[in-house]
This record gives sequence, C-alpha cells and structure tokens, in this order.
Amino acid sequence: MEKRIMTFVACLFLSIGMALAQSRVSGKVTSAEDGQPVIGATVKVVGQKNTGAVTDVDGNFTLDVPTGATLEVSYIGMTTKTVKAASRMEIVLENNSKNIDEVVVIGYGSGRKISSLTGSIATVNSEKLKNAPSASVLDNLQGQVSGLSVLSSSGEAGDNAVSMRLHGVGSLGASSTPLYVIDGIASSSRAIMAMNPNDIKSVTVLKDASATSIYGSRAANGVVYITTKNGGYNSKATITLRSQYGWNTLANKGFYEDMMTGDELYAFYTGLLGEKTMKSLYDDEGYRSNTKWYEIYQQFNTPQTQNDLSIQGGSDRMSYNISASQFHQKGTTIGNFYDRYTFRTNLDARPKTWLRTGVNINLSYDKKQRNSAWGNSEGVSSYTNGGLSYMLNPLYPAYDENGKLLDRFPFGAYSDQYKNRYISDVTSRYGLNGNAYVELEPIKNLKIRSRVGTDLYFSRNNYYKKPSYAPAAGKGTRQRSSAYNYSHTITNTIEYGFNINKVHQFTVLAGQEGIKSSYDTFTAYSNGQVIDALMNLQNGEQSTYKVSEDATESRFLSFFGRVDYNYNNRYFFDVTVRNDACSRFGKDNRNATFWAVGALWKVKSEAFMQPYTWINSLDFKVSYGTQGNAAIGDYTALGLVGKTTSFNDKFAMNYVQAGNPKLTWETQKLLNIGISGRLWNRFDFDLSYYLRKTSDMLMKVPYPYTTGFSSMYNNVGELQNQGVDVKLGVDIVRGKDYFVNFSTTFNYNAMKVTKLFDGRQRWEMPGYLTAYVVGKAPAFYLPLYAGINKENGAPMWYKAGDNPDVTTKKETTEDFNEAALTQNSGKNLYAPVNGGFSIAAGWKGLSLQADFSYVLGKYLYNNDAMFYNDPSVGGYTTNLKKNTADYWTEDNKNAKFPNWKEGYTLQFDDSMLENASFLRLKNLQIGYQLPKSLLAWQNVLSDVKFTATARNLFTVTNYGGIDPEVDGNLVRGIIGNSKQFLFGVELTF
Repeated sequence: MEKRIMTFVACLFLSIGMALAQSRVSGKVTSAEDGQPVIGATVKVVGQKNTGAVTDVDGNFTLDVPTGATLEVSYIGMTTKTVKAASRMEIVLENNSKNIDEVVVIGYGSGRKISSLTGSIATVNSEKLKNAPSASVLDNLQGQVSGLSVLSSSGEAGDNAVSMRLHGVGSLGASSTPLYVIDGIASSSRAIMAMNPNDIKSVTVLKDASATSIYGSRAANGVVYITTKNGGYNSKATITLRSQYGWNTLANKGFYEDMMTGDELYAFYTGLLGEKTMKSLYDDEGYRSNTKWYEIYQQFNTPQTQNDLSIQGGSDRMSYNISASQFHQKGTTIGNFYDRYTFRTNLDARPKTWLRTGVNINLSYDKKQRNSAWGNSEGVSSYTNGGLSYMLNPLYPAYDENGKLLDRFPFGAYSDQYKNRYISDVTSRYGLNGNAYVELEPIKNLKIRSRVGTDLYFSRNNYYKKPSYAPAAGKGTRQRSSAYNYSHTITNTIEYGFNINKVHQFTVLAGQEGIKSSYDTFTAYSNGQVIDALMNLQNGEQSTYKVSEDATESRFLSFFGRVDYNYNNRYFFDVTVRNDACSRFGKDNRNATFWAVGALWKVKSEAFMQPYTWINSLDFKVSYGTQGNAAIGDYTALGLVGKTTSFNDKFAMNYVQAGNPKLTWETQKLLNIGISGRLWNRFDFDLSYYLRKTSDMLMKVPYPYTTGFSSMYNNVGELQNQGVDVKLGVDIVRGKDYFVNFSTTFNYNAMKVTKLFDGRQRWEMPGYLTAYVVGKAPAFYLPLYAGINKENGAPMWYKAGDNPDVTTKKETTEDFNEAALTQNSGKNLYAPVNGGFSIAAGWKGLSLQADFSYVLGKYLYNNDAMFYNDPSVGGYTTNLKKNTADYWTEDNKNAKFPNWKEGYTLQFDDSMLENASFLRLKNLQIGYQLPKSLLAWQNVLSDVKFTATARNLFTVTNYGGIDPEVDGNLVRGIIGNSKQFLFGVELTF
C-alpha cells in the first residue's frame, strides 16, 4: 500500500512539473574533505546564462529550473560537478588537487576559504613539503613565501638550525621568531623538526594584522600554522608506503680544497722563515706529507634514509589518518648522527549531527650526537680538532707507514675516530604534540568548541669519557642531565553564523584561552672513575660531585572575539579584538589589548568588470591592527637572587638581576595593502605593501654601574620596517597531459631605528661590530681597510671622520687603533632582499620540480679568514689558503696582503666583512609515476611513483667562507650546510 501511495504522489508531482514545464529544486552542497557546508558555491542551469543561485551559510540553495535540467555546481578550489536536477539534492564537491589548500584554518573557529580572507596569508601545500630531504620541513619554505626569510645556519645532523623572520627584524631586544602553531596548538620549531614531513598537509604563513591579531601577544612576528593530514569522510582507505635512501655530504667542499697542499705550504713558509728553519722543523723530522685534514676530520657521502607508512580514509561518521616514520642522517663530522621515529594518529568523528569530536597526536623519539669541537647554529668554534681543523699543517702525516690512521698525530692531537671509542655524548628526546576537541551544534549554525592540547618533551643527555682514554690519565668522567618541558593549552570558543536576506552573511566568534608553560632541568656530574665498565656517577671521586638544577614557569590568559561580515560574496570585513595577560611582566602591567580590522573587495564581481573577460579574478585588501610581543625570559621583570662564592665556607647569596615592575608589552602596529588576481587564465599575481612599527621595545639597556648591575630590561625605543611582497606565477604551457609552470617570490624590506632610549641618537656596541643610530638601519661598525701601501707593503686604514655614523674614506693611516678608526661600514646588519623562484613541469607520468632561493645585500664577518689568511695567528706553523701567498714584495706591489716578512698581521676590520649574498638551488625533484595500465593486471597497487631528490645542489656566491647562509653577523668554525641525494619509491595501495 505504501509503495502505491508513493508512486501516486511521484506521478502527481511529475504531471504538475510537465504541465508547467518548470520545477523548483533545492539541495545542499558540502565538502568531501570535512563534510562542512560549502558557502557561496555557484549553482547554474547548463545552457541558461541567467538561471542560477548561490549557496547560503548552510550550503543550501533553491532554484526554479526547466524540466530535465542539468545543474553545474562550482566553487573556487573545488572540482566542478555536473548533476541532474532533482527535488532534494545532496551534492558533494571534491577538492581540486591543484588548489587543495584553498580551505585554511588561520585562527580559531571554522576553516575559511582563501578567496574570502581579508588577511594576507601564504600557503605551501604538501606537494612542496613531502619527501623533504632535510630533518625539518621548515627548511623547505626557503624562497616559497614572499616576505619570509628562512636560513639554515649549519649542516649538523639533528641541529634545529632553521631560523625564520617575517618582514624583517621586529625587535632589537626580544625575539623576532614567528609563532608556530600545529593544528591549533602553540608549539615550537623543535617540535616541527620532530614531525614526519609527509604528515603535513600544508604550512600557512599569516602575515598581516587581520590574520594574526586573533593570536594577540604572540603574533607580533607573524604566525606559521601547520595543518596535518587527515582522511576524508566517505573516502576509501588508502595505504601509502614511502622509502628513500641516499647520501649526505658537504655542500661546499671547495672551501677546503682552496687550502694549501703540503708542498705549497712548505714553499710559502720557506719564503718567510728560510730553508734552514723549515728543514729543522719538518725535513729532519720526516714530515713532508700532503695530508688533506678535512678528509680526516670530516666524512663524506654518509647514509641517509627515510621510511614512512600511512593509512587514511573515512566512513560517513569518521575520518582517520594513521602513520609511522623513520629518519636517519649521518652528519659530515665524525660521530655526528640524528635518528628520528614518529607515530601519528589523527581521528575525526561526527557521531551525531550536532556533535563532532577528534584527536590529533604525534609521538616522537629522536636521538642525536654532535661533535662539540664544531660550531653550529648555537655558536662558533675555536677548536683546531674541529671547526678550525682547516688550520692543521698538511706536512704532518695522518697515517703510519702501514696506511693505518694514527690514534695520535705528530702535533699532539688525537683523532676523532680514536675519541669516539672512548667518549660518548648522546641526547635522547621523547616528544608528544597533540590535541583533542569536542564541538557541539545545539542549534543550527551555533558551534561551541573546546580544545585541549599539549606540546611537551622529555630529554636525557648521557655523557661519559672512559678512564682508558689516554688524555684522561686513568680518570673517567660521567655526566647525566635531563630536561622536562611542556606547554599546555586549553581553548574554548563559541561561533555563530547567520545571514540576512541571503546577501548579508555574518560570523561572530568569542573565545577564551589559557596557556601554562614549564621547563625543568637537572644535571649531575662526577670525575675519577677508574674502570671502563663501571662508569656510574657514584663511582667517581666524591670530591668531584656536582649537581645543579633550574626551573621556570609562565602563564598566559586570553579572551578574544572576531566578527566577519560578507555582503553578497563581494565585500568582506572583519574586526578582531584580543586581551592578553602574561606572567612575565610586572604585576600591574600584565594585561594588554590588541585589535585589527580588515577589508576585502572582490573587484571582479562588480558589474563594470564583466566585459573584461581576460581578468579572471581581481581582489583588493587592506588591514590595520596591533600585535604584542612577550618573547623574553619568564622572570625578566623580577629582581633575582642567586648563589655566589662561599664566604668563610658558608653559603652566600647576592642579587643577580635588577627587577623592573613596570616592564610591559612590546607593541607593533601593522598596515597592509594588497592586490591579487589572475589574468588570461594563465598569470597569477599577489602584490602587497606593509608598514610595521614597533614601540616600547623590550631591550636590555645600560644601567649605572653604581647600582651593581650593568644593564636591565626596559620598554624603550621604536623601530620601523616597511617593504613590498611580490608573488607571481604563470602557466607557460598547459595541456591535457603536460604543463610547465614558473613562479617567483620577492621581498624588499627597509628597516630603520626611529627612537632609542634616554634621549640617545646612537648606541654603539663594539663587541658586536654594530651600532643602532636613529633614522638608519642597524649597520656594521668597524675600521675600514684601505688596502696596501704599495711603497712599503704596510696595511692601511681609513681615518674616521668627525661623525662616525657617516662612512668616510678620505685620509689613511698605517697605525691601527680600533676605537679611533671604527665607523659606519655602509653595510647593513640585515639583508634587505630575499626571495626565490620555482619551475614545475610534467608530461604524462614524468614530473620535475626545481626550487631556487636567494638573498641579496647579506653580509657576514668571516672570522675564519683571520685564521686561514694570517700566518702569524698559528705561529707560522698552520695551514693557510692559497691566496695568502699573494703578499707584498718588491716584485709584487699590487698584492692582496701586506708584507708578511715585516710581521704585519690582519686586524678586525672590514676586509673580513664579506658579501654573503647567494643564489642556491634548494631543492630539485624528478619523479615518474607508472601508467595505470601497467598496474591493471592486479588489485593491490593503485599507484607507483619513483623519485630522485637533491638538496643544496649548487650555490652561487662571492662569499669566501664555508657557507653564506649562516644567520648571524660573525662566523667561525661552523659546520657548513650539507647537500643530499635521495632516491625513493612511493607505493599506494
């Protein structure tokens, strides 16, 4: 009976529709990725220009269509779908693979489409990030985001060497590092290094006030938002297995090959010291080798592997992604290695229409050992058995007469290979980064969400030196230390979206967030162990026992809100307000309020733009707002006491830090104006101008010595950065099974100090080779080298003028007085230009991706040159660069160096301040995906892809040191960046 009634009703409606030749259809458009409504999707009747509709905030639409009509449903970043019209339709749109990053989460609340954001953001998707040869995925961002400076300061395996700055340096005293966020939880670059790059869906960089102010106090330097992968609802299970194997080697081996051979060094020193002296020092002792010490103290073509397995998919009510990975890299210095293991589980569920919940967890374990005789991103080195090993005399042999490497070399040092048998310094780290959330929708479009998350790790260092190690003289050493660090976050938000007359769309968000951070470390030490097998701490001599501990804590409490308004998908406005309280400041100055406003005009949507069909899209954005910076020590505002030397064998304390109860937030004001679009369906552009002003900087300023302190932190000074970001892309050719694409990024940043402290117009810091001067960018200050006096071979320097802030090159002198000669070098401390360009191409199953990065106007003080270009530094016994032989003589008056025979030496002047601008091929990847036809005979494998990847393949630079990429102002004895060659296979089941 029921079937008959339904048939009758259906026939009745069909008859009415045929009679009127018109019917009303309705439906809902949702995203296949997360099941959420697609707002603003276009629904058109195929063949009719003037019949269509746009989905509302719930993804719903209603439309009168001819009988038997076909609908075309489209949205930017999603694959257009064509369906037959029906009375009640459920239409699911898939993400377009080319624009899979169109939906982004940039703050709190629901994800939003990039095309509707008033804020300035840049997104790098998984295709750029996966199979990253570097331990940290952040390294792959170099040259990919306009305005974002990314530098890797060393090639040490396991060194968290990536430094990032957005739109210049935001503070002269506090940190300029951006805020890192992983799936909504504040984190760190070290936590990102502990992740598998293939787990990351996208990295989104938030650049302007409209995008970042929702993060308030932590967003002054921008936000780097990491979104990890998850399976899609209603998607089949996919298993992906990836494996890479290759080798790791030094990127700039030529630096060491430019050092003198034994024969060249012998001839050089013979010219300075005479044949008799050289004969007694070397010939009579049998030392006439040509040892390449860099081959002894470093290792090349060391293995690197990465393997990972992921399973993802979803049903109607759950989506999941489960993965595990392994990474191994052996460094270029003896004993250096890094191993990492990860396990990730991302689950999302919607058990009820009004309930969503999920959990994202990343567990990691890594282990590393570094060679402490070499410098890395944390500091320089002065050890000739490490970072300065290029100084070792090649006349000395490294092997005995049987070709065996010596344990101890003729000049007294022990080989690293020998040391590794007796000394170990391994650090293990256990990490947990994750969050869980619950979202309720008790009434339509009202979403209440609560999220808890943590970023924590426990690390343990285990150091020992066995008593059988010859230099230990029978006494071993043991040290053990541990550290526990966590940052717990709880966030609660309520969000409501509604529309008025379907053209006025509003979203209102309010929220609260609390963050609790803690760091605790403990160290124990003893010396005097006498048996290699009994290296426990208690087996050392009791008189050598040492213990120490330290702990810090901080709290943040925040309340925030945001209102988004959209008029007819043409005009977009948003307002953000956030109040933060931070325990790091004085008790009466802990609260601060930050805000931002932003607007977006979709110019192409205007009627007057419709005749210009060659313009596919055109958007204009503007935003202005404030952010705060609290990146200082947890107890910087407090007066502190500490232990000092014992008094009459009694415990004694003294004041170690002056307190400043008035210390408060550093504040930034940021204006951003941008225009973006696409032309001729081929050319993409995104241009923006920014003005960034910092006030009340958190700086350590001089303090009267009569107080017992040399300096203290205060809110002083002002700083300004302004510049332009440019991003361009063009589809050079594109066909059914082939394409060639070119893209480029560019940033120019002009920085200047606009105010200092105590009414000062300048503040010079000789120990740092720099000075801050009001109205100018921070610059290098040091004596200016004037070359060689051609008449006598003496070095000369330019005399500083009456105003040392003005570069003066008029008079010269042969008398070196650093204080009297120091002046503005005319070279800025920070590079004003950075960017990159990429070429992507594909034909059938073949693919090519080449990413270049560059920095212009970058300078480094090459302190290594003092050691490899001055024979007196090593007592006329160490090795030198080949060009050191170009010194003044009567027959060589146009020499590069002074007359060494007269005892002249190099000084700390600008002759070693070198242009470190560079262009680097950061990443090159070639891939081949097997045709589907070759896999048709079986049902297990769905895809097979082979890859070949190279990192840091070549570098173009005039810098004479080991590596121009170091982020700093002085370089000495560091490990240069490495290059990798990896071959991989990716199997999809």
